[in-house]
Amino acid sequence: MQGPLKSILAGAVSGIATYFFSLRALGYTNAFVMPSWASLAAWEILVVLGLGATLVALVVHLIAVHILRANAPLALASFFGTTLLAMALAGLLTFGAKTLAAWLLGAFLASLAYRKLRPNNAFKPKPLRGSA
Repeated sequence: MQGPLKSILAGAVSGIATYFFSLRALGYTNAFVMPSWASLAAWEILVVLGLGATLVALVVHLIAVHILRANAPLALASFFGTTLLAMALAGLLTFGAKTLAAWLLGAFLASLAYRKLRPNNAFKPKPLRGSA
């Protein structure tokens, strides 16, 4: 499969999978009981959106990009387009901006991690050409 097509497919697959897995995860994290000492805004950002959306997007996007060995920036753009389209088709864009931002943060962190962790052949020994 061609490089750009693989990257677009990786972003689209991870966007769709993130949408469906995150709906379930957001339900579970929303059901956690907030301690009395925590503020509502911090709890929502760190626990509900952090675990339910950002972590799910990070894991799903990292797996999809790694399996398909995709170009990270192109896969990220495809991920953004797919999740935006999925939320628009479901009618969730009016009140789902925080969730969309959390997904983008997770996918962005996954793209950064993939670019840092992917194999680099710079230190791979190369046989000398024409000698021996």
